[in-house]
Amino acid sequence: MASLPSLPDECFNNVLFFLDYKTLYKCLFVNRYYCKFSIPLIWKDPFIPPIPNKYSLINTLISCLNEEEISSLKSCEINFNNNYNNNQIPLFEYGNFIRKIDHDYCVNHINSWLKSSNKNKNQDFKVRKLTSVIYNMIMRKGSNLQEFVLFINSRNYYIDLPKFSIFTIYKPGITNLTSLSIEVYFDLVDDDIRYQNTIEFLCNVSKFCNCIINCEFWISNLSNALTKPFLDIIKLQPLERILIDTYTDNYVEKENVEKVIHALEFRSKTLKELLFRNLDFQVIDLSFISKLECLENLEFVQCRGFVLQSLFRKKFHFKELKLWHDEDYYYDLLKDFGIKLSNIMEVMINSFCSNSLIKLSLNIITLETIKAVKECCPNINSLHIKIFSDQSLDLIIPIICQFPLLKILKIESYDGVVNIVNLVEILADHLIFVERLILDFNIDLPSFKYFTINCKANLKKWIIYIDTCPSLRKDYLLLVNDYQKVHHSLKILGINKFYNRNFDWTNDELEVVDCLKDQGVDIVSSDELDIKYLSP
Repeated sequence: MASLPSLPDECFNNVLFFLDYKTLYKCLFVNRYYCKFSIPLIWKDPFIPPIPNKYSLINTLISCLNEEEISSLKSCEINFNNNYNNNQIPLFEYGNFIRKIDHDYCVNHINSWLKSSNKNKNQDFKVRKLTSVIYNMIMRKGSNLQEFVLFINSRNYYIDLPKFSIFTIYKPGITNLTSLSIEVYFDLVDDDIRYQNTIEFLCNVSKFCNCIINCEFWISNLSNALTKPFLDIIKLQPLERILIDTYTDNYVEKENVEKVIHALEFRSKTLKELLFRNLDFQVIDLSFISKLECLENLEFVQCRGFVLQSLFRKKFHFKELKLWHDEDYYYDLLKDFGIKLSNIMEVMINSFCSNSLIKLSLNIITLETIKAVKECCPNINSLHIKIFSDQSLDLIIPIICQFPLLKILKIESYDGVVNIVNLVEILADHLIFVERLILDFNIDLPSFKYFTINCKANLKKWIIYIDTCPSLRKDYLLLVNDYQKVHHSLKILGINKFYNRNFDWTNDELEVVDCLKDQGVDIVSSDELDIKYLSP
């Protein structure tokens, strides 16, 4: 019997790309061909959170060092004897495969390795030196670095980046960097020696790169030391996606935020996604958004300070929109501030929504805002809402259920305020078109039974939130089983769990689980309910 022809290398690589790490590691032992394609994928992003007492990553990286790099470490009195085999010869040029570096994770791996084999004397100095040498090796091996993550959460314990020249002396270095994420949780100062290399990196990265398309700024205090580098990145890089998360506690920070916002106009021809977190827009004119000609996805999450005077009637053609107002305190939507906020959200919906919108997230849910959604964006197929009040639910939910193209629906509720029984029953009576549903709140058994009996929608993917007595879990499964026997539509049932991913089914529960599997239903654990999980 003739053997099947091999896939072209490019096709085979694309197949392996979608495998998880556990499966990729198994591929290493199939044959040389599988190994050749698996190794680059495994080493594409090696700096994941370190596992205690696992030092193979640093051992392997050290085995790739040349004599000069090894010699530079001897003066630091680094002990290689315990975890490292001096005669180990690397099978591959591992450094060449690295495409992403998370500096904080890299330092944590090195710190753990040093603590296991060295005395704590001069620990920080050793960490800095070994970090610098490993970076040098990665760049020397010709790594085509594409993603870089910089996380600075401590003024006293942060390990600085190596000198910036390491990133530029070897080719390609960082010249092909496409994604940059910066998280800083204290006020950086220009002349502080503890992170002078980091400041130099931020000041120069925009000069040596020309293809950064994704940038995330997570900054607790937008100081002057950070503002100019950010402005240069925004002005000089062809950014398609920007996330800005920062607080404004004083005049200088507010002024710097305004500078960054105004600089976004430089990306009018490239920017497709713009995401804001935790910003106060009280003194920011939103009219800059109208100048971003290519913008498709706009998000305001935990933002505040919107005023009607800064809004406008221009129509946009976004595909995705998220208006998630600050939730630091509960909004009574029937009182003065709540009514004002509802009015602002209604104006924003009228301005930002159009026939082109297909995905909407909204946490100010009133009859007026939902009517505005129905009027302005009739073509949405994905809706994520959070309900803060029982007011007009008997009118709001039916309107939502009448959206003819709505296929994905996620509903959250404010704890202790919303009558869940009422919400679930109204939803069961009116849901028709939705195929993928997340109910991100606890549902009592009688309400769940009512839903499974009365729901007319043929759900394909369904995630439920069960935080109740384990003895009732079988009853919930039986109700899902009854639903499936009627609808024959369900493919995936997701159950939210907090403590572990294993369900530890009882024998009685296994009988129901097997029955669901026989009907084509896959049961998965979902620790974090995410609307993206329900995407096709």
